[in-house]
Amino acid sequence: MQKGSVKSKMIWILSCITIFTVAVIIFFQIPYSPVRNEFQREAQRNLEQTAVYMQQGVFTEKDIEHLPEPVRNHFISAGLLGQPKMNSVKVFMPSVPLYQSKDSSPLILDYTLCLFVHPARLAYMTTSMFGLPFEAYDSTQEGVGFMRGVIGKVFTMFNETGPEMDRGQLLTWLGEAPLMPSIFLSEYITWEPIDAAHVRAALTYKGITGSGVFTFNADGFIQSFYTEDRARTGTDGSVDFHGWSAVMGGWIKDESGIYTPSSAKAVWHLPDGDLVYFEANNFRVVANTF
Repeated sequence: MQKGSVKSKMIWILSCITIFTVAVIIFFQIPYSPVRNEFQREAQRNLEQTAVYMQQGVFTEKDIEHLPEPVRNHFISAGLLGQPKMNSVKVFMPSVPLYQSKDSSPLILDYTLCLFVHPARLAYMTTSMFGLPFEAYDSTQEGVGFMRGVIGKVFTMFNETGPEMDRGQLLTWLGEAPLMPSIFLSEYITWEPIDAAHVRAALTYKGITGSGVFTFNADGFIQSFYTEDRARTGTDGSVDFHGWSAVMGGWIKDESGIYTPSSAKAVWHLPDGDLVYFEANNFRVVANTF
């Protein structure tokens, strides 16, 4: 009687463990993800919000007459004049290597970026770590930024917030403006000409300020954005200031006649040399589609 009772308990325990294990495996395999759902929900909400900030019509010479000459030349070189103003863009960058340091192996991830004409950006990354799904989601909305990492769909590994994250995310939005040129017309940006190939852009929004320098190549296209106001925030909460660049290249003409970049790099300029920690190639920029 007693032996049978122990055996029954063991069978019951093993059955529970088996059911739990199978349930976990199924949960990891199904497409559902709370993080992705949040990203998609916020992307749709911001897309609807662009109606408030709607820019009507097409880019005209009058729209850009207040901009420094290198920025005006970029609009001309990129074939933007006469083209519809975009209020949002979505960019999918597959199989992007992400490096934590120069000596580390990259984490290969799929990266989806959404930019909006009001200062907002959402980025969703997905890959796997230790055989488990890993997702990262960073954002700036209404001047509030964060960077969150989740493993196994529900376990938060890090969730970085605070003033430096707020400013860093806004400066990233500014640095990614070549992907959505409507940003250059933002009322929150002021311009300072430097020379024929460099222009400083200063951003002020929701009490947050920061600035950086756009560099233009010989063809008139934007080559990079450099700032020293963007903090490098570690997943352990550490904050350091180094130069940071967003580098755009591979300018190609799309079916509408607009030139857009097809390659993008994010670079930390560290004391021991540059760290290209993010590099995406062969991506497409799609306007106003989610």
